[in-house]
Amino acid sequence: MFGFGITEIITLLIVIIVLVNPRDIPALVRKIGRVYGSVMRQMNGIRKNFARFEEEIKTAASFDEDKVFDYKKKPFKREKTSLKHQES
Repeated sequence: MFGFGITEIITLLIVIIVLVNPRDIPALVRKIGRVYGSVMRQMNGIRKNFARFEEEIKTAASFDEDKVFDYKKKPFKREKTSLKHQES
């Protein structure tokens, strides 16, 4: 997952044994597992929210073409006006 090799894992275990009381290691591992599980649940929730948001965007983009305003069609007739000044 993080690219640890066997030597890094063994070194990490030795450091943990030296720094933490051996009786406290099971409680430490449980706590690390709970934190990891909590983080993974949060990440899955974020992924689901992004997937839902992406689906809503796709749904919004796939309107029927009749409902979308077509800029090529003129929505109303314009009166022809002259740009020349009218003399009174």
